[in-house]
Amino acid sequence: MRILKFFGFLPQMAIRRPRTVVAVSLLVTLAAAPGMLKLKLRTDGHALVSAQDPAVRQDDAIRREFGIEDNIVVLVRTRHTNGIFNSNTLQLVRDLTAAFKWVPGVDGSNISSLATEPTFRFRPGTLHFQPLLEPPSQTTQQLAQLREDIRRIGLYTGTVVAYDERSTAILIGTPPGGNRPALYEALRRQIQEVGTRGEDVFVIGAPVAESRLGLHKLEGMGLPRAL
Repeated sequence: MRILKFFGFLPQMAIRRPRTVVAVSLLVTLAAAPGMLKLKLRTDGHALVSAQDPAVRQDDAIRREFGIEDNIVVLVRTRHTNGIFNSNTLQLVRDLTAAFKWVPGVDGSNISSLATEPTFRFRPGTLHFQPLLEPPSQTTQQLAQLREDIRRIGLYTGTVVAYDERSTAILIGTPPGGNRPALYEALRRQIQEVGTRGEDVFVIGAPVAESRLGLHKLEGMGLPRAL
């Protein structure tokens, strides 16, 4: 009842003493301004629930123990008759993978693609497994061998290589608590610098959807993206 009386009193006060009400409103706004500058918008799923929730705490513990991060997926899709098994597409995957390792906040060890994953062969003269795209596959025989290696391993089909072999993915771990909109924009800039070389390149995944949602919210409120 008191609350209703208080809010009923405000419009009466504004009519009787408009200058006083405007002055008080300005003082309140100025007092809140320093805090507004520190305001951060979180759009990830964890922001919707309490950090003290048992399920959230258990999820955080598991993520820390196993180094699990939400993935941003950079999907490379080709129109080539041989699918991704052509030198242009594979070289683009190599170059994009290398470029993403330089993005601030990205842990290079949490990037997975055909350029990072090992085959069952050893590097000459070593006991280290040779990556799938090392050396670069260029000849028809090398490309056929790569296709056969991926088929035999099986693990990469349906994860970094689509079942129709026309798309391949680069998986980028998103650090917890990071600025996801900024990371999304940084990845887009790297793609522009490397170039798509006639291929279709998409940046997708839950962190991207969340960051885009946040940007749309800011635009809807008329606020700058940097908030």
